[in-house]
This record gives sequence, C-alpha cells and structure tokens, in this order.
Amino acid sequence: MDLYTIRKELNKGLPLTSLKLKVTDYARVSTDHLEQKKSLQNQVEHFEQYIKKNHNWTYIPGYVDDGITGTSDIKRDNFMRMIEDARLGKFDLIITKEISRFSRNTLDSIKYTRELLSYGVAVLFVNDNINTALPDAELRLTIMASMAQDEIRRLSERVKFGMNRAIERGEILGNDMLYGYKKDKQTGLLNIIEEEAQVVRKIYELYSIDQLSLSAIVKKLNDDGLKTCRGRKWCISTISRMISNPKYKGYYCAKKSEIIDYMTKKIKYFDSDDWIIYEDKKRIPPIIDENLWHLANERLLDRKKAFSERKKNKNIYKNRYLYSAKIYCKYDNTVFHRREFRKNKKDITWVCSTYLKNGKESCDSPNIRESELDNIFKDLISKLKIDLNKVSDILINNYKYLQTNYDIDKDILLKKSKIDELYNKKDKILDLNIQGSLSNQEFDKKNKLFNEQLKKLKMELNKLYQFNNSDIDTYDELLSNIKLKLNSKDITDKIVSYLLDHIVVSKIDNDKNHMNLDIYLSYKKNDMKLCYDYEFKRGYDTVGTKRYKVYYHVNYL
Repeated sequence: MDLYTIRKELNKGLPLTSLKLKVTDYARVSTDHLEQKKSLQNQVEHFEQYIKKNHNWTYIPGYVDDGITGTSDIKRDNFMRMIEDARLGKFDLIITKEISRFSRNTLDSIKYTRELLSYGVAVLFVNDNINTALPDAELRLTIMASMAQDEIRRLSERVKFGMNRAIERGEILGNDMLYGYKKDKQTGLLNIIEEEAQVVRKIYELYSIDQLSLSAIVKKLNDDGLKTCRGRKWCISTISRMISNPKYKGYYCAKKSEIIDYMTKKIKYFDSDDWIIYEDKKRIPPIIDENLWHLANERLLDRKKAFSERKKNKNIYKNRYLYSAKIYCKYDNTVFHRREFRKNKKDITWVCSTYLKNGKESCDSPNIRESELDNIFKDLISKLKIDLNKVSDILINNYKYLQTNYDIDKDILLKKSKIDELYNKKDKILDLNIQGSLSNQEFDKKNKLFNEQLKKLKMELNKLYQFNNSDIDTYDELLSNIKLKLNSKDITDKIVSYLLDHIVVSKIDNDKNHMNLDIYLSYKKNDMKLCYDYEFKRGYDTVGTKRYKVYYHVNYL
C-alpha cells in the first residue's frame, strides 16, 4: 500500500492494524552484555509476534543490530541495509521500540524518517506513540529525538564525572583485558597471570636486550602460536602500547586520553607529562623490573623520534635506491615505488604508485623488475659504447667532490655516538645482571651481540678515518681499479646514476607481455632518438615461462 493511501485511510479514523501492509521491525541494543542480549531477544520476539498476530499484515523478517551504539548510523550495517530495502519497496511499515533505538541523533532521526517517507515507508515508534505517516509526526519526533540526544549528553557527563572521581580515589580502571593481569572484582586489585606475565617479560627482553624490532617481535609471537587476551593475533600497536604501559612496572596510570565530544567520539590524547601516574606496587604488582622498563621505553622513544624525523624530511628517501624517483607512469604521471612481493623475494619490483594505492582498475601500467632494469642498462651501456676514459674521469671527479664536499666529520661523530650508545647498553645489562633481573646466560648472550656490533662500527669508523686521510692524487691506482671493476654492478650503478634522468613506462597495444620504456639520459650525445629492444624471461626456471619484450627509446636531454 502506498503512503498516500495509508494517510487517507488513517485520516478516516481507521487504525493502522486494519490496513493491508507489509511490515518489518528494527531492534538494537548498544552493548553485548548478557542482560542487553536478553533485552534484544525479547524485542525481536515481541515484534515478530505483534506483527504476525495481525491478519491484515504480512510479516517481513526484521533487522537487528547487536552491541552497536546509536550515536553512529554508519556502523549499523543492518540499519543501513533496512534503508536500502525500503528504497527497493520490500515493506510499507517499520515498527521499532522507541526513538532512542532508532537513532539518538535528532538530525539523523529526521533525516532517515524523511528518507523512508520518500520511499513510501512509515515508521511506528511504539513506546513514543509516533507514526511518521501522520502530519504532526515530525514535530513530535523532533521533540522526542532531542530529549533522547540530550540523554546521551547527560549520560556522557555522568560517566566522565564518575571516572574522574574514581581516578581521584586511585581506583584501577579499565583493566579487565590487560594482558598479564586479571582484575579482582571484589577488591579492585590486579593479580598477575603468570603464564601471560612470562610472555610480557619475553617481549620486553626481545625489544630492549635483543634489540628486535616491533615487527620482528610480532612475527615471533604469532609464529609461536601465542594470542592476545582477546584471542587475536599480535600486532605492532599492541606491542607498542604494552611496552609504554607503566602498569607493567607497578605504577598507577590514568588520564591518558579523554573523549571531548560525546557525538563524534573524538578523543584527545595527552602527553605523558600530563598523565596521572605514581608508584602503586601494592595494588599493581610489577611484572617488569623498573630498569628494564625504562631501557625498553628509551629505545621506543628514540625510534619514534627517528621515524618522525624521517617523515619530516622525505628527501631522505628520494635517492635511497638507484631508481628512486626516476621511474614514472605515462598514463597518470605518478612515480613508481619499489616493492618486495612475497611470491618472489629474490627480486625487487617497481610498480606505479596509483596502481598500488587504488588497484588495477585505476591504472594498468606494467610493472618492471629491478634485475630487468639492471640488464637493460647493462645492454644499453654496451650499445652506447661509452668511453672508459670519460667514465673514469667522471668517477674520479665524483671521488674528489666527495672528499671536498662530503661532511665526513659529521659521519664520524655519528658513528662515535652509536659506539657510545652501545657502551651505555652494555653498562645497563651489566646493572640488570648485578640486580638479578638478567641471568648470567642472558647477559653473556647480549654482551656478545653488543661486542659484535661494536666491532662492526669500529671497522666502519676506521674506514672513514682512512678516507678522510687518503691522498686524492692517486689517479693511476683508482683508474686501474675502475678498469678492473667496470663490469661490476657497483660501477654500473654509478654510471647509471650519473647518466639516468628518468624513465617513462607504458604498455604497447595493451599487450602485457610487451612494454615500452622511454629512457631520458642527463647528457646530450646527439639529437638522435635511439631505439632498441630487449627480451627477457620472467621466472627462475626456464620451463613454461613467458617471454617478455621491452622496447626502450633513448632520449638525450
């Protein structure tokens, strides 16, 4: 039945139950607690019986959102599916308990009821006695929805007030799922779960003593089949939060963040200096020795600062690899990125960034492997018949330029700083060993690792000293070495780095097995555009591999 007919019949004084309608229902609870689940089940059963007992109505299976907050409609999958089904004309009427079950946002309540009315679907809010098919429904809906929204605001304020008072009393909040601990519901104290505590200690030692990265620790834990307290796989953010959590060293910690808007749920995260934190080992027994905790957090902070600096200065990566920022897609003029794909870690592949970001449909530009580029340039260099003496002169000049312009003193200071840092770490593990927090076996293992790192750094430092004191007039010796190593990848890379300005990649007639490279060299030999072709095979076995052909055009800038 269409909305016009429904309104006409209702205006005659006929009850809604006397109309021939296709009727569905919507139910929701905002938490997954047992009591709420029972409430949800009761809602569903009640509406189904209510609809089916009316012989004028046709029951359409209802829509349920379990444990989803009413402040966000986007996350309510079944609610949004109901709106779409209304557009398709699957029902005429939606029955729901009350406005707060439908939406606690006044604007959303009006928006969705208006949208449903545009599809010819009315909503009956049973407890509020509002039928949106009636003319005065929107005014009443606005008033009731505003009251429901204000109830959220007042509830949010009460929760925030209660949490602040609990913090003032030193009550331990939100630790039911803190890995390594179980909260005693009667006393409010934390008790150590020894099996999980052993994993926590292992994480801290792997990070601070073994110097493993967060990703390496994640891989090790997942490979060992260990799960988080929620039964999930480990991830980097989980490990990072665990390492920075002061509770593991026996400290009370609160006020790390606060929800600043109850509708948007926007959170403000406070700096560690603003946290409420103090030692409380009676109620929070430490799992980690305090010295080990600080050792891990010093490294975590240092790595975060280093990452932040790298993000600020993106130019660090511009010349990180031979082909960095030198390969471009013809179709969208975006740079190619270097990737190691899991299927073939033996070879590096350069791929269009648009393809990586948005998928094949956005850009079907061919990718190319680094080994293929290396072979193409080796082939190109042989065809160009580059004069060895000129190459030698270029490399000699680069060598002299480095000696003149390279800030070797800065590099020497950096190496010295890293050596001092390692000596400090050796001192710290010695302190941990003396205190009994680190066994003799572990101390010997870590000390050996640090000694090996020290040996490597000292060798690198010695090379820097030798370069700094070397004689720049050793032309004959350097030239002789260049001639001997001209065909080595190291020298070829230097030649390519000097000659190559950029490459433009494209397909040939939509054929994936053929690609075109426009290679632009940074020096001018002549005005001719040289064209070559190069064939290679993908794959490491020769049986059944496809042959690919590259046509490359050499342009001189």
